[in-house]
Amino acid sequence: MIYTQLVRAEGRDAFIVIAIILLCTYAVSRAVFPKVFSGIIAPNKLFGFRVREDLGSNLRPFSSEHLYFTALSSLSLSFVILFIANGLWKENSLPEIFVVDHFGLAIIQWLGLFVVLNVLVYVKFLLILGFGLLFDLRGSIARHFVDMVNASLVFFLIVLLFLALVSFSSIVFPERLIQFTLAAMVIFFYYRGFLIYMRMLNERPHSKLFIFSYICATELTPLTIGLVLIINSQI
Repeated sequence: MIYTQLVRAEGRDAFIVIAIILLCTYAVSRAVFPKVFSGIIAPNKLFGFRVREDLGSNLRPFSSEHLYFTALSSLSLSFVILFIANGLWKENSLPEIFVVDHFGLAIIQWLGLFVVLNVLVYVKFLLILGFGLLFDLRGSIARHFVDMVNASLVFFLIVLLFLALVSFSSIVFPERLIQFTLAAMVIFFYYRGFLIYMRMLNERPHSKLFIFSYICATELTPLTIGLVLIINSQI
């Protein structure tokens, strides 16, 4: 019992440190890239269904600024995944590689997962590129990818702030809160597809079915397949 409490306390300390590092990184980013930060971290990136011509939306996918903020989004997602995994570990026997029970390894786990997630982001870009060319939507490829990253960055910042407060206030992560966060993430990923669909619908002179088919190929189908694989692995 005492050992379990110590492990939980050490895991909590690790999450607090990682959360502080991330929040400081966001603060530094705000100071170093004030215009880009204001253009990306904005409510319209998550809730605006119309395309806005601003600095955040017009970044090139492989510009230094966008590479940086893409990495920041992956770092935030890595924190969120580790937090959720530790909240569900005892109930669902998740792989121990996700379990934060030692402060010294927590940073390595966080950064290791970040590398994997960041690579997957650019695998997703290749998917968008391939289907963008297939659907003859060359002009939408860069905007689709940038909008995807921007919406994710805003959402994961909100989740990061929420989970940071939980880490500060509780040693044991409430199970219902973890389940709520996980459900919110799943809903967000589907919502992100809908968000991009609405923006493309307002920007491109194509039929609704044509754009929906493209969104299914690039957003909804890969997401659904991934969720099914994860669920099946836990059964």
